[in-house]
Amino acid sequence: MENRRQFKRYDAEVAAEVEIDGDIVEGETHDISGGGVSAAFSHAVTDGAVLPLTLILTQDGIEDPNEEPFETHAMVMWSAPAENGETMVGLRFHELQGLQQAQLQRFLSALEG
Repeated sequence: MENRRQFKRYDAEVAAEVEIDGDIVEGETHDISGGGVSAAFSHAVTDGAVLPLTLILTQDGIEDPNEEPFETHAMVMWSAPAENGETMVGLRFHELQGLQQAQLQRFLSALEG
């Protein structure tokens, strides 16, 4: 089967936070690309919702002191219950601006190197 993904995915486990109904819900990413992330959260989410998203970028598993957290909005493309009771979520970055794109590209380049 042909891979029709627009962006290369990288395995990356970084802390993630989304805001749902005014509450901050913490989770962890499983992979990341130039277009979005998949992550596990303890809360269910609504497909199609656009949520504030924060990713705590790391270098070798340690928070990067030279980078602010990556903050954007992301659209919930899919969600599914996981065996451990969490919810797996596919998030597409929503309307990234120039500085956000540059910050994300620096992180992805570090993952590739």
